[in-house]
Amino acid sequence: MSIFKISKYACIFSIIFIGLTIYYLNSKDLKYGLEFSGGTELIIEFNQKVDIDLLREHVSTINNSKISVQLYDNKSYLIKFPYNENANTDIKKSMDEIFSQFYINNGPRINQIDFIGPKVGKELVNNGLMSIIYGSLAILIYVFIRFNFSFAMAAISALFHDFLIAIFFILFLEIEITLTTIAALLTVIGYSVNDTIVIFDRVRENLKISKDTFTKTINTSIIQTLSRTILTVITVLIVLFPLYFFGGPIIKDFALIMIIGVMVGTYSSIFFAPFLMYIFSGRRISND
Repeated sequence: MSIFKISKYACIFSIIFIGLTIYYLNSKDLKYGLEFSGGTELIIEFNQKVDIDLLREHVSTINNSKISVQLYDNKSYLIKFPYNENANTDIKKSMDEIFSQFYINNGPRINQIDFIGPKVGKELVNNGLMSIIYGSLAILIYVFIRFNFSFAMAAISALFHDFLIAIFFILFLEIEITLTTIAALLTVIGYSVNDTIVIFDRVRENLKISKDTFTKTINTSIIQTLSRTILTVITVLIVLFPLYFFGGPIIKDFALIMIIGVMVGTYSSIFFAPFLMYIFSGRRISND
């Protein structure tokens, strides 16, 4: 079985996909959560379920911003008010008026209320970006120390490949960029690099003892680590799928990004990164 022969076509596909992702990024804005854009977030609970469309209609009268209302739990609802500098509304007082006017017999109550100002939101955006950059730089330094230049460049290229494709799905699925999203992206980066390093380690070991060609050595190394890679991804997905379906709305986006990232990272570790290593090595390497 020659996995490496498929890698060439997989690499072409990935490059095209990355190009589409960059185009998509330029044509569509990221959807920032309140942590980054600023605003007020409430979790309200009723004794019985209410009509979500009617609730949205009622709360939309509070200020002139685009308000988000979504089911949070069985009888709870998450309401997000984006920051509006022209609105001087006391949101809690306004919500109490809506409760007394429309839901007095349904036991409405505010379980949680959070406000984030625009200045704090901007600081969180910068901190989130810097955490990704510093995390990537730390991985870059580690890989350069552990491997030679061609191996390191391939691993880092695969890292950015996984990051960009994860961003594409975040845009496509309209997932909000929150601190949880940033944490998921950093976890995906770490997982992907770990998988790639396992294969590269085996390539390096086999180069010392094998008399085969470079391409055959890479292919042998991928096959030798394939069962470990597959078992690892299956084990991780066994945990992530229940988190996605039963973990609740707070952790749902985190689990979804992790599911996408783990599958993309496994693909890039097997097909994308080894071929890049072959290219960066000048398509030949000494076996002595």
